[in-house]
Amino acid sequence: MSILNGLVNIFQTYIVGEPFIFLSVIAMIGLILQKKSIDKIITGSLKTGIGYLILNVGTGTIAGVVLPIATLLNKIIGIQATAPGIGTNAFTEEWAPTIAIIMVIGFFVNLILARFTPLKYVYLTVHQTYYMTFVYLAIAVEVFGVACHSTAAMIIGGLLLGIYCTVAPAIAQPFVRKVTGSDDFAYGHTTTTGVVVGSLVGSIFSKYKDESSEDLKINPKLNFLKDITVSTAVVMTLLYVIATLLAGTGYVEAELSGGQPAILWAICSGVDFGVGITIVLAGVSMMVAEITEAFKGISEKIVPNAIPALDCPIVFNFAPTAVMVGFLSCLGTVIVCTIIFGVTGIYALTPPVITTFFGGGPAGVFGNSRGGWRGAVIAGVVAGLMLSFGQMLTVGALSTTVADFARWSNDFDYSAFPALFKAIISVFR
Repeated sequence: MSILNGLVNIFQTYIVGEPFIFLSVIAMIGLILQKKSIDKIITGSLKTGIGYLILNVGTGTIAGVVLPIATLLNKIIGIQATAPGIGTNAFTEEWAPTIAIIMVIGFFVNLILARFTPLKYVYLTVHQTYYMTFVYLAIAVEVFGVACHSTAAMIIGGLLLGIYCTVAPAIAQPFVRKVTGSDDFAYGHTTTTGVVVGSLVGSIFSKYKDESSEDLKINPKLNFLKDITVSTAVVMTLLYVIATLLAGTGYVEAELSGGQPAILWAICSGVDFGVGITIVLAGVSMMVAEITEAFKGISEKIVPNAIPALDCPIVFNFAPTAVMVGFLSCLGTVIVCTIIFGVTGIYALTPPVITTFFGGGPAGVFGNSRGGWRGAVIAGVVAGLMLSFGQMLTVGALSTTVADFARWSNDFDYSAFPALFKAIISVFR
């Protein structure tokens, strides 16, 4: 038991807490297995980890920029939502060791399945498996209570997580191949359901698949918008300024800007988004280049033909304009749903703005690959519907545990299915 506790502690501290260390070690193992020279091992390992850290800085910047949009929308629309249950902090305090053990078991199950089955996907976005475990464990606690502390519950949870980490990238891979043109890497993120659905609905416009969002013809005077850094900064600045004016400059200065003039804050926030997306693209380029090269050693020696499943921004470089198209159409759909839900009294939807970017954006890329810019738009719309209805169902399914978490973070894989999962496991109560 002490050995298991030690492994769990290492996993929690060095992998879940600092994923760049995990990715650096994976790269190092792969390069050592290829018998690379010491300088290449050090360079490849460090650049993999640094690439992830650059990516993380970019995603953190974007998250910091888009999060206040939800606050602005709540003010503009007049949403007053409550979340029942014990809350995320209390649940985490009690169940963190169980979550960590499930994650350790799940990781090794993934490796075993990748080694001995035709599904050769190794899920390297380990920190995302935390959220999967967190939500589905909370669902199990809703049904079985403290019985989920049992060894049997942790083993079952680990088996299910390992199967997810193997099967989800496999389901997405044909669609990833359409985006990237290769099998160098797979999609390892908890928005897998959304991007697969985005690809399928994008196919509605398959006859326009050659009219990519990246090739849109615009007025020559607006050619500056073809630069993703510039276009994202311009679009987000306009969005922020409009939202600030609608919410009221006094409110913004009192609640969000820290006393900075509201319009200046809006402009700076919009430009920061452009900074964030530029950092993300740079980090992705570095990380993917290094990890795919290093992973050859693992695919040759440990898991034959293994394919690394990586974080969602890995697809951004393939269609950066489609990322914005998917994000904006997803966000617009969520706003419409928020108004409709509120007017009809169905549900007080809290716009999950972060997920509209990190879920709607990739969905736009996948939709674009199948149906051009029209596919990117419809993929974003469907993603927005999935997020809106998913939040409503998931908050209800987590009514005594972490409903607050489901209000702000509801990636497709842990918002589309929890209510169904709860209904299924309730049969065994």
